[in-house]
Amino acid sequence: MLDKIELLNEVYDKIPAYSKFLEKETGTKHLPADFKSLPLQTKTSYLLQYNLNELSRREDMDNFHLIGASSGFSKTGAIYWPKRPSDEAGYMDSLENMFVTNYHIDTKRTLVIECLAFGMWIGGMQIAAAMRNIALSGKYHFTLATPGLDFKATIKVIEDYKEIFQQILVITNPSNISLFTALLDEANIKLPAGTVSFPVVGEYFTEQFREHTALRYGHSIDSPYVVWTGYGSADTGDIGAETVATIAMRKYLYHNSDKCKAIFGTESAPMILALSSSVYLEVIDGSLVVTKDQFIPLIRYNTKDSGGILNKQDLKDVLPIHIYESLPETMVYVHGRVDNAVIFYGTNLMVNDISDYLLSLASSYHYAGLYTVHEASKNGITCFEFTIYVDDLFKADKKLLFDELIGFLRRQSAEFTLKYDNLSQASSTPLITVDIDDIKKIDTKLKHKFII
Repeated sequence: MLDKIELLNEVYDKIPAYSKFLEKETGTKHLPADFKSLPLQTKTSYLLQYNLNELSRREDMDNFHLIGASSGFSKTGAIYWPKRPSDEAGYMDSLENMFVTNYHIDTKRTLVIECLAFGMWIGGMQIAAAMRNIALSGKYHFTLATPGLDFKATIKVIEDYKEIFQQILVITNPSNISLFTALLDEANIKLPAGTVSFPVVGEYFTEQFREHTALRYGHSIDSPYVVWTGYGSADTGDIGAETVATIAMRKYLYHNSDKCKAIFGTESAPMILALSSSVYLEVIDGSLVVTKDQFIPLIRYNTKDSGGILNKQDLKDVLPIHIYESLPETMVYVHGRVDNAVIFYGTNLMVNDISDYLLSLASSYHYAGLYTVHEASKNGITCFEFTIYVDDLFKADKKLLFDELIGFLRRQSAEFTLKYDNLSQASSTPLITVDIDDIKKIDTKLKHKFII
């Protein structure tokens, strides 16, 4: 377990930027007596304010083997992170163990296809390097393909090689699964039930999405690893990972909303993951705050993810004993980004609730599993433009999808209904619009914020 005070003292002694940050935030360079009095770091207030020499230990500047960028999609800009060998120590072993435990690559001939951005983005290249080393070890019947975001190449690889492998693991973002599915259907490729799974990165997804994907690909509805994820970022590294037990708990809460509400105060089950021992985690004003040692060590770094910490002992009276007994002692739960809501004139419309509702629509609506929304100004009036992606542009009905969306939002919130009706009456501009587009035409290089 990370010793936060030991790390703090080392950072204070060896990281020039930290003293400057303290003085700027508190008016003094001296450490407060209480760890909880330390100011919170953010990407903008700390990582982008100081140069690399000031943010890192002098000795580490002589010993890094890798440079990679945090998300290039960030509005605040990419950071080009160095990595020490010690930062990646054990990463390949843990990934290998996960693929053996979760996907049985030791007994099944496996094709892994990595459909992530590469270039400088550290997540894509780090996973690719680790997977290639596992393949090169020769210990498993294991083959890697790296088409990146070229999904047409992905489909061609599957078409050419599907008969050779017992299973296919597609490493991608959750929002890309719908595109992958649509392209498989377009190519009329039929894969045996239960042979495709998705280890995913980068985005929150709902339990309904996992079950929907399980059924689509012929797994049992309670299959835990058909869609599986860890939790972390390019800035913080690993924070937690899903286990069979944490997924079982989330599924139970998803199907028992009263129990979910008793634990989280909401009927929507957050993601639940085993907490990494390399992290000291706090919850401040509903946001997850991380303290962690790495090339640029972080002291109370605000991830701006909404969530909290769960202790196993507090769940004994809420969960069935068979789920409770298998849980890790400490877990992190994540609802998604703090700003993961559409704020309609002061009313929060939660994007994951919208996602789940759209997923529940009958197949005749042709919803393909992804939507985006952005705020626009028309004649000085703030409007919200939804694009709903469908699998058949000619059969999908835009008006029906609009009516379903507005009807759902009305049922969700009396406050929304009141505001929408009155503001719509007063305005000559539609406050919410819906357009539809073909999922197969989506640009996978774009980061879609509002996804299932």
